[in-house]
Amino acid sequence: MKPLIIKEIVHATGGEYTGKNHEKQIKGVSTDSRTIIAESLFVPIIGPNFDGHDFIGNAIKKGAAAALCNKSKKEKLEGLLFDDIIFVENTSTALLELASYYRGLFSIPFVAVTGSVGKTTTKEMIAEILMTRYDVLKSRGNFNNEIGLPLTIFCLEQKHEAGVVELGMSALGEISRMANVAKPHIAVITNIGVTHIEHLGSKENIARAKLEILEPLKKDDIAILNGDCAELWNARKNIVPKTVFFGEKRGDVLIDEIKNLGPNELEFTISGKYGEAKFKLPLSGKHNAINAVAAVAVGFEMGFTKEEIQQGLSNLKLPGMRQEFKKSKFGSDIIDDAYNANPDSMKAALDLIKELAPYKMKAVILGDMLELGPLAKKAHFEVGTYAALCSDICVFIGSYADALKEGAIASGFNPARIYTFPTVQESVQEIEKLVKDCDIILVKASRGMKFEQITQKLVGGL
Repeated sequence: MKPLIIKEIVHATGGEYTGKNHEKQIKGVSTDSRTIIAESLFVPIIGPNFDGHDFIGNAIKKGAAAALCNKSKKEKLEGLLFDDIIFVENTSTALLELASYYRGLFSIPFVAVTGSVGKTTTKEMIAEILMTRYDVLKSRGNFNNEIGLPLTIFCLEQKHEAGVVELGMSALGEISRMANVAKPHIAVITNIGVTHIEHLGSKENIARAKLEILEPLKKDDIAILNGDCAELWNARKNIVPKTVFFGEKRGDVLIDEIKNLGPNELEFTISGKYGEAKFKLPLSGKHNAINAVAAVAVGFEMGFTKEEIQQGLSNLKLPGMRQEFKKSKFGSDIIDDAYNANPDSMKAALDLIKELAPYKMKAVILGDMLELGPLAKKAHFEVGTYAALCSDICVFIGSYADALKEGAIASGFNPARIYTFPTVQESVQEIEKLVKDCDIILVKASRGMKFEQITQKLVGGL
C-alpha cells in the first residue's frame, strides 16, 4: 500500500480527529485485529454477531498506528490511552470512502465484473488476459463485498498497471457503492439469474441491482453485457457508456461453436464485432465458453491481440471447488463444483456431466441452493427434473432433498436409484457405497452446505 497520513484519512472520511499526529503515516488498512500488522489503520466493523469496536485495544497492542471509531461507540474507548482515533458516523461507510479516495490516487484502468453466475470465473479469465501485458491487481477469493473490495483496493501499489475486481451483492445499492469505489473503465455483467431473489423479490430487481455497476461509467467507458439476458438487452437504450453485447443468440459478439475436447479443455468460435476467431480454454462446459466470450471482449476492447488473449485463457487456473476435477479413491472421476450453486449453475453443471460422459455411468450429489426465498421449492423441483435427464444415480441432501427427488420422479427417474439425506453428516456415512460403481460423479451445492466433506470422503481425506 502507498502510505497515507492521518490528515488524508480525516479528509477522505469526513472524520473528527483530536490528536496531534496529523502527518503520521499509515501503511496498511485492516478490519481484523488478529492479523493486523504494525503501522496500519484499524477499521472496526459492526457485524450481526460481533462489534469490531471491542477489539480496538487489541489492534493497538499489535501496533496499529490509528483506528477509526463510530461516534456512537466512544464508550468502547474508556481507559484506552491512545490519541490517534478518528471518529466517523459509520466505520463501514468510512471504509468505502477511504478506499474511494485511495483508488483516486491511481490512474490505471479497472475492470469490474458482476453477475448471478460465473463472475469469479470471468474475473479470473480477464485478469489472466491482462497479465500477459500488465502487472494486475485482482480480487482475492471472495473479496467481493463492501469490506472485501476496499481491502483489495488498499493493495494497490505503484507497480500496478490495471485492476480487475468482482462485485457481489445481496441488496439494492451495494453494487452502486462498490462501483463508485472501483471506478471501472469497463464493467461486465455475466448474466441475470435468481440468486438473491430471497432479498430482492424478482429478476427485474436483480437486474436493477446488477446494472448499478454502470453508474460511474462515462460515455467513453465500456459496458460488456450478456445479450441473451432479456433484462440486460431491454435496458440497452438507457445505457450511457459504449456497450458490447455478447451471447449465443444476440449481440455484437456471438459464440458460434463450442466443442468439449476433454475434461479440462474446450474450443469455441466467435464472430461479429471482432471478426471470426477461435479460442481454447482449459475448462469444460458451455457456460464457461460463454463467460470466456465476455473476457475476450474485454481483451479486444483494451487493445490486446488474439494471441495475447489466447495466452491469457491458457494460463487460467480457477480457485478450488469450482469445477475442479479430482479422482476418487475407488477410481471414479469427480467434478467438485461445490463452491456455490443456484438454478442456472446447477443446470450448467448437469449439462457438463452429460456432455463429458454420454455413455458412462453418472452420479450426481446435489444439495440445497440457498437464498431463493419463496421460489426455493419450485427451483429445487425443476433442478430435480433436470438431474433425471443427466444422471444414473441421484443423491439429494438437505432441506430440499425431497423437492429434488419429486422433480426427478416427475421426469420418470427410477425412485430406487434416488437417495436422500437431511444432512451432510448423515450422507457421509453412506455416500461411498452409493456411487462407487459410477464412472463420473458431480458434487454441487451452495457453499453453506459444506459439501467439501463429501468430496473429501470420496477422495479419501476423511
